Amino acid sequence: MSIYNQLRLRTRKVLPRRFHCYCIGAAKTGTTSISSMFKAHFDSAHEPAISETNHQIINYLKNEMTAEEVQSFIEKRDRKLNLEMESTHSLIYIAKEVVGLFPDAKYLVTVREPLSWIRSRINFHFKKHPPEWEEYRQYFWMDKTRGYDPEEALLEANQLASLDAYLSQYNEHYLLAKQHLPEAASLYIRTDNLSRESGEIARFLNINARDINTSHANSEPEKASFIEGIDEHYLTRKVWGHCEDLIREYFPERVPFYLDEIQ
Repeated sequence: MSIYNQLRLRTRKVLPRRFHCYCIGAAKTGTTSISSMFKAHFDSAHEPAISETNHQIINYLKNEMTAEEVQSFIEKRDRKLNLEMESTHSLIYIAKEVVGLFPDAKYLVTVREPLSWIRSRINFHFKKHPPEWEEYRQYFWMDKTRGYDPEEALLEANQLASLDAYLSQYNEHYLLAKQHLPEAASLYIRTDNLSRESGEIARFLNINARDINTSHANSEPEKASFIEGIDEHYLTRKVWGHCEDLIREYFPERVPFYLDEIQ
Protein backbone atom coordinates (compact mmCIF):
# COMPACT_ATOMS: atom_id res chain seq x y z
CA MET A 1 0.00 0.00 0.00
CA SER A 2 1.32 3.45 -0.90
CA ILE A 3 2.40 5.84 1.86
CA TYR A 4 -0.27 8.34 0.84
CA ASN A 5 -2.93 5.65 1.05
CA GLN A 6 -1.70 4.53 4.46
CA LEU A 7 -1.79 8.09 5.77
CA ARG A 8 -5.20 8.68 4.27
CA LEU A 9 -6.65 5.60 5.96
CA ARG A 10 -4.95 6.29 9.30
CA THR A 11 -6.34 9.82 9.39
CA ARG A 12 -9.86 8.65 8.55
CA LYS A 13 -9.49 9.97 5.03
CA VAL A 14 -8.79 13.58 5.95
CA LEU A 15 -6.38 13.72 3.03
CA PRO A 16 -8.22 14.44 -0.24
CA ARG A 17 -8.93 11.94 -2.98
CA ARG A 18 -6.36 12.01 -5.76
CA PHE A 19 -9.18 11.22 -8.17
CA HIS A 20 -12.81 10.12 -7.94
CA CYS A 21 -13.75 7.30 -10.27
CA TYR A 22 -16.48 4.70 -10.60
CA CYS A 23 -16.03 1.47 -12.49
CA ILE A 24 -19.56 0.97 -13.65
CA GLY A 25 -19.48 -1.81 -16.23
CA ALA A 26 -21.98 -4.65 -15.96
CA ALA A 27 -21.41 -7.55 -13.56
CA LYS A 28 -18.95 -10.19 -14.77
CA THR A 29 -17.10 -7.73 -17.02
CA GLY A 30 -13.95 -7.21 -14.95
CA THR A 31 -15.18 -4.90 -12.21
CA THR A 32 -13.49 -7.06 -9.56
CA SER A 33 -10.24 -6.90 -11.54
CA ILE A 34 -10.42 -3.10 -11.78
CA SER A 35 -10.83 -2.78 -8.03
CA SER A 36 -7.89 -5.13 -7.43
CA MET A 37 -5.68 -3.32 -9.96
CA PHE A 38 -5.99 -0.11 -7.91
CA LYS A 39 -5.96 -1.63 -4.42
CA ALA A 40 -2.23 -1.42 -3.71
CA HIS A 41 -1.84 2.32 -4.29
CA PHE A 42 -5.32 3.81 -4.05
CA ASP A 43 -8.43 3.67 -1.91
CA SER A 44 -10.39 1.13 -3.92
CA ALA A 45 -13.32 -1.18 -3.15
CA HIS A 46 -15.51 -3.63 -4.99
CA GLU A 47 -19.25 -3.43 -4.26
CA PRO A 48 -19.04 -1.85 -0.78
CA ALA A 49 -22.19 -1.81 1.36
CA ILE A 50 -23.85 -3.65 -1.49
CA SER A 51 -26.95 -5.03 0.22
CA GLU A 52 -28.12 -1.59 1.37
CA THR A 53 -27.06 0.03 -1.89
CA ASN A 54 -29.04 -2.42 -4.01
CA HIS A 55 -32.06 -2.17 -1.71
CA GLN A 56 -32.18 1.60 -2.08
CA ILE A 57 -31.67 1.43 -5.85
CA ILE A 58 -34.55 -1.02 -6.21
CA ASN A 59 -36.77 1.12 -3.99
CA TYR A 60 -36.01 4.08 -6.23
CA LEU A 61 -36.79 2.15 -9.39
CA LYS A 62 -40.08 1.00 -7.82
CA ASN A 63 -40.96 4.65 -7.12
CA GLU A 64 -40.77 4.04 -3.38
CA MET A 65 -38.11 6.76 -3.02
CA THR A 66 -38.00 10.26 -4.43
CA ALA A 67 -35.08 11.64 -6.42
CA GLU A 68 -34.21 13.82 -3.44
CA GLU A 69 -34.16 10.80 -1.13
CA VAL A 70 -31.90 8.76 -3.37
CA GLN A 71 -29.56 11.74 -3.80
CA SER A 72 -29.38 12.07 -0.02
CA PHE A 73 -28.56 8.38 0.24
CA ILE A 74 -25.78 8.70 -2.37
CA GLU A 75 -24.27 11.72 -0.61
CA LYS A 76 -24.25 10.04 2.82
CA ARG A 77 -22.86 6.86 1.31
CA ASP A 78 -20.02 8.76 -0.37
CA ARG A 79 -19.16 10.70 2.77
CA LYS A 80 -18.79 7.41 4.61
CA LEU A 81 -16.86 5.53 1.91
CA ASN A 82 -14.90 8.44 0.39
CA LEU A 83 -13.29 6.10 -2.13
CA GLU A 84 -10.98 6.97 -4.99
CA MET A 85 -12.02 3.97 -7.08
CA GLU A 86 -15.33 2.17 -6.60
CA SER A 87 -16.47 -0.79 -8.69
CA THR A 88 -20.23 -1.22 -8.28
CA HIS A 89 -22.16 -2.14 -11.40
CA SER A 90 -25.62 -1.55 -9.92
CA LEU A 91 -24.92 2.19 -9.64
CA ILE A 92 -25.73 2.42 -13.35
CA TYR A 93 -29.41 2.56 -12.38
CA ILE A 94 -28.83 5.79 -10.47
CA ALA A 95 -26.09 7.09 -12.77
CA LYS A 96 -28.01 10.27 -13.56
CA GLU A 97 -28.15 11.14 -9.86
CA VAL A 98 -24.49 10.20 -9.26
CA VAL A 99 -23.33 12.38 -12.15
CA GLY A 100 -25.41 15.28 -10.89
CA LEU A 101 -23.89 15.06 -7.42
CA PHE A 102 -20.26 14.54 -8.47
CA PRO A 103 -19.58 16.60 -11.61
CA ASP A 104 -15.83 15.97 -11.38
CA ALA A 105 -16.07 12.17 -11.13
CA LYS A 106 -14.90 9.90 -13.92
CA TYR A 107 -16.27 6.58 -15.12
CA LEU A 108 -14.59 3.40 -16.32
CA VAL A 109 -17.09 1.26 -18.23
CA THR A 110 -15.94 -2.31 -18.74
CA VAL A 111 -17.55 -4.22 -21.62
CA ARG A 112 -17.40 -7.97 -22.17
CA GLU A 113 -18.19 -9.82 -25.39
CA PRO A 114 -21.88 -10.74 -24.87
CA LEU A 115 -21.61 -14.45 -25.68
CA SER A 116 -18.75 -14.79 -23.21
CA TRP A 117 -20.72 -12.69 -20.71
CA ILE A 118 -23.92 -14.75 -20.80
CA ARG A 119 -21.98 -17.95 -20.18
CA SER A 120 -20.23 -16.41 -17.19
CA ARG A 121 -23.39 -14.77 -15.84
CA ILE A 122 -25.52 -17.92 -15.89
CA ASN A 123 -22.69 -20.13 -14.71
CA PHE A 124 -22.31 -17.89 -11.67
CA HIS A 125 -26.04 -17.90 -10.95
CA PHE A 126 -26.16 -21.69 -11.25
CA LYS A 127 -23.29 -22.21 -8.80
CA LYS A 128 -23.65 -19.37 -6.31
CA HIS A 129 -26.41 -17.63 -4.36
CA PRO A 130 -24.77 -14.85 -2.32
CA PRO A 131 -27.49 -13.64 0.06
CA GLU A 132 -26.55 -9.99 -0.33
CA TRP A 133 -27.49 -10.22 -4.03
CA GLU A 134 -30.77 -12.14 -3.75
CA GLU A 135 -33.04 -9.07 -3.83
CA TYR A 136 -31.20 -7.72 -6.88
CA ARG A 137 -31.26 -11.09 -8.62
CA GLN A 138 -34.97 -11.45 -8.04
CA TYR A 139 -35.85 -7.94 -9.19
CA PHE A 140 -33.66 -7.65 -12.28
CA TRP A 141 -33.78 -11.19 -13.63
CA MET A 142 -36.33 -13.53 -12.12
CA ASP A 143 -39.16 -10.98 -11.99
CA LYS A 144 -38.38 -10.01 -15.60
CA THR A 145 -38.68 -13.60 -16.85
CA ARG A 146 -41.93 -13.90 -18.80
CA GLY A 147 -41.54 -17.53 -19.81
CA TYR A 148 -39.06 -19.87 -21.45
CA ASP A 149 -38.61 -21.11 -24.98
CA PRO A 150 -38.38 -24.92 -25.27
CA GLU A 151 -34.61 -24.58 -25.80
CA GLU A 152 -34.36 -23.03 -22.33
CA ALA A 153 -35.83 -25.94 -20.40
CA LEU A 154 -32.50 -26.34 -18.61
CA LEU A 155 -32.75 -22.79 -17.27
CA GLU A 156 -36.32 -23.22 -16.10
CA ALA A 157 -35.57 -26.54 -14.41
CA ASN A 158 -32.76 -24.93 -12.42
CA GLN A 159 -34.75 -21.82 -11.45
CA LEU A 160 -32.62 -19.49 -13.54
CA ALA A 161 -33.91 -16.52 -15.49
CA SER A 162 -34.66 -16.65 -19.21
CA LEU A 163 -32.11 -15.61 -21.81
CA ASP A 164 -34.32 -12.66 -22.71
CA ALA A 165 -34.21 -11.44 -19.10
CA TYR A 166 -30.45 -11.75 -18.81
CA LEU A 167 -29.58 -10.31 -22.20
CA SER A 168 -32.05 -7.44 -22.15
CA GLN A 169 -30.63 -6.37 -18.78
CA TYR A 170 -27.09 -6.56 -20.13
CA ASN A 171 -27.91 -4.44 -23.15
CA GLU A 172 -29.89 -1.98 -21.03
CA HIS A 173 -26.86 -1.45 -18.81
CA TYR A 174 -24.89 0.09 -21.67
CA LEU A 175 -27.84 2.06 -23.00
CA LEU A 176 -28.08 3.68 -19.57
CA ALA A 177 -24.34 4.35 -19.57
CA LYS A 178 -24.58 6.10 -22.95
CA GLN A 179 -27.62 8.03 -21.80
CA HIS A 180 -26.39 9.27 -18.43
CA LEU A 181 -22.59 9.19 -18.23
CA PRO A 182 -20.83 12.25 -19.67
CA GLU A 183 -18.84 11.21 -22.73
CA ALA A 184 -15.84 13.36 -21.85
CA ALA A 185 -15.60 11.78 -18.40
CA SER A 186 -16.08 8.16 -19.50
CA LEU A 187 -13.65 5.53 -20.74
CA TYR A 188 -14.98 2.29 -22.20
CA ILE A 189 -12.60 -0.67 -21.87
CA ARG A 190 -13.05 -4.18 -23.22
CA THR A 191 -12.64 -6.83 -20.56
CA ASP A 192 -10.10 -8.70 -22.65
CA ASN A 193 -8.00 -5.52 -22.92
CA LEU A 194 -7.78 -4.52 -19.25
CA SER A 195 -4.07 -5.11 -18.81
CA ARG A 196 -3.15 -3.75 -22.25
CA GLU A 197 -5.11 -0.57 -21.62
CA SER A 198 -3.54 0.24 -18.24
CA GLY A 199 -1.63 3.14 -19.78
CA GLU A 200 -4.81 4.61 -21.25
CA ILE A 201 -6.57 4.19 -17.89
CA ALA A 202 -3.67 5.97 -16.16
CA ARG A 203 -3.82 8.89 -18.61
CA PHE A 204 -7.58 9.08 -18.16
CA LEU A 205 -7.18 9.41 -14.38
CA ASN A 206 -3.95 11.45 -14.52
CA ILE A 207 -1.98 8.93 -12.47
CA ASN A 208 1.22 6.94 -12.96
CA ALA A 209 0.66 3.73 -14.92
CA ARG A 210 3.13 1.95 -12.65
CA ASP A 211 0.65 2.36 -9.79
CA ILE A 212 -1.86 0.12 -11.59
CA ASN A 213 -1.24 -3.55 -10.85
CA THR A 214 -2.01 -5.34 -14.10
CA SER A 215 -1.28 -8.77 -12.62
CA HIS A 216 -4.86 -8.70 -11.32
CA ALA A 217 -6.35 -8.08 -14.77
CA ASN A 218 -7.91 -10.88 -16.81
CA SER A 219 -6.74 -13.38 -14.21
CA GLU A 220 -9.72 -15.71 -14.31
CA PRO A 221 -9.55 -18.36 -17.04
CA GLU A 222 -12.53 -19.37 -19.12
CA LYS A 223 -14.49 -22.11 -17.39
CA ALA A 224 -16.73 -24.85 -18.64
CA SER A 225 -20.20 -23.38 -18.55
CA PHE A 226 -23.48 -24.80 -17.41
CA ILE A 227 -25.12 -23.02 -20.34
CA GLU A 228 -23.29 -25.28 -22.78
CA GLY A 229 -26.32 -27.55 -22.42
CA ILE A 230 -28.29 -25.03 -24.51
CA ASP A 231 -28.19 -25.23 -28.30
CA GLU A 232 -25.32 -23.04 -29.50
CA HIS A 233 -27.11 -21.66 -32.56
CA TYR A 234 -30.16 -20.74 -30.50
CA LEU A 235 -27.94 -19.05 -27.91
CA THR A 236 -25.98 -17.11 -30.52
CA ARG A 237 -29.18 -15.86 -32.17
CA LYS A 238 -30.48 -14.67 -28.82
CA VAL A 239 -27.26 -12.82 -28.07
CA TRP A 240 -27.23 -11.15 -31.49
CA GLY A 241 -30.90 -10.23 -31.21
CA HIS A 242 -30.35 -8.35 -27.97
CA CYS A 243 -26.79 -7.08 -28.33
CA GLU A 244 -26.16 -6.46 -32.04
CA ASP A 245 -25.37 -2.77 -31.58
CA LEU A 246 -23.06 -3.50 -28.65
CA ILE A 247 -21.20 -6.14 -30.65
CA ARG A 248 -20.85 -3.92 -33.70
CA GLU A 249 -19.47 -1.04 -31.64
CA TYR A 250 -17.06 -2.83 -29.30
CA PHE A 251 -16.42 -6.23 -30.90
CA PRO A 252 -16.56 -5.61 -34.67
CA GLU A 253 -14.21 -8.51 -35.35
CA ARG A 254 -16.93 -10.83 -34.00
CA VAL A 255 -19.62 -9.65 -36.42
CA PRO A 256 -18.78 -12.20 -39.17
CA PHE A 257 -19.05 -15.03 -36.64
CA TYR A 258 -22.54 -13.94 -35.58
CA LEU A 259 -23.74 -13.36 -39.13
CA ASP A 260 -22.53 -16.81 -40.09
CA GLU A 261 -24.15 -18.42 -37.03
CA ILE A 262 -27.56 -16.83 -37.44
CA GLN A 263 -27.98 -17.81 -41.10
